[in-house]
Amino acid sequence: MSNFKKASKIFDTTFDTQEYFESMSAEFSKNSLIESIQAHQTPLLFLLGEPGVGKTYLLHLICEHFTTKKIIFASDPFHTPEAFLHFLLQESDIRSDAPLSELKAAATALFQKQRDHLIIVDEAQLLDTSVLEFIRLLCDSGSFYFLLSLHKDEGMNLVKKRHFASRNHRVVTLGTLHINEIQKYIEAQLLAHSLGHLNELFRNRQIAAIEKFSNGNFRVLKQMLKHIFSIMDYAKSHGHHRYTTATPCVITMAAIDLGIIDA
Repeated sequence: MSNFKKASKIFDTTFDTQEYFESMSAEFSKNSLIESIQAHQTPLLFLLGEPGVGKTYLLHLICEHFTTKKIIFASDPFHTPEAFLHFLLQESDIRSDAPLSELKAAATALFQKQRDHLIIVDEAQLLDTSVLEFIRLLCDSGSFYFLLSLHKDEGMNLVKKRHFASRNHRVVTLGTLHINEIQKYIEAQLLAHSLGHLNELFRNRQIAAIEKFSNGNFRVLKQMLKHIFSIMDYAKSHGHHRYTTATPCVITMAAIDLGIIDA
């Protein structure tokens, strides 16, 4: 396998917390969430960020940090309060046709008993409005602790609503990578996989172009790097030597492949 092919595989977008790059924004966000969770004083935490900046990665790092805490992680949308409560009570013997009042009472009793818990809901902007409102009501009871991850725009609209803004909550926003962080990320990943010599392909000009096309978005950055190395691997194996370095043309072709720009 060529070094270009190996490098392409490094930047696969499949989930792996070991390959998470802790930018300044990510480090600040992680520490802020850990501090709030440990304080046990804020029943409703919001993690906001544009799609692809690494919110899910960060949530899993939070799970790994709190090894002794009971953590319930929800990644699928719920369309009714009943469905959400059944998810929270999946380890109990509550009957499937129990009314909402019985489900709420059972969940409240369970989480009052299990005080050291955290209920994480990823992609919470997909939840039905009735479920989001019900989560707020659960927080009002003083028995539940939630961390909701949402896309930035939808999240800001939600927390500005009067019935959320007036409650005890905290908002943590995960930002994008700065240009110097992109350079450090590429170097760190290549060095970690014994491909440090390939870092010479990425000078200030190349990094600037990658930052321009990716807008510092972690997911898009990884996709771009995967495509850049794939293009160079193809070029090398087919004798197109002018495309075996990270020229502006190669970087632009990667952006076109990803649909970032039109051909």
